[in-house]
Amino acid sequence: MQQHNEDSHLSRLGAARYLGRSVRWLDYQLRGPRPPPAYRIGKTWLFKKSELDHWLEQFRAKSHIDQSVDEMLRKLRVGNDPS
Repeated sequence: MQQHNEDSHLSRLGAARYLGRSVRWLDYQLRGPRPPPAYRIGKTWLFKKSELDHWLEQFRAKSHIDQSVDEMLRKLRVGNDPS
């Protein structure tokens, strides 16, 4: 019996469904400047759920509070720059 684990590998169709997008969109992303992490074995593409989740984080929209905190931290670093 095959064991299903939370971080199993997904096919292109499975990855597209997991991301809520079409296979065509996923294929376009694979050719782009920031492609999702994937494994290619012959003509087959495989994706790990955890790696797709991590890849999605780079596209997370920041709230105004997050942006304000980032700006304050940046100013503090510049103000304390020893060079």
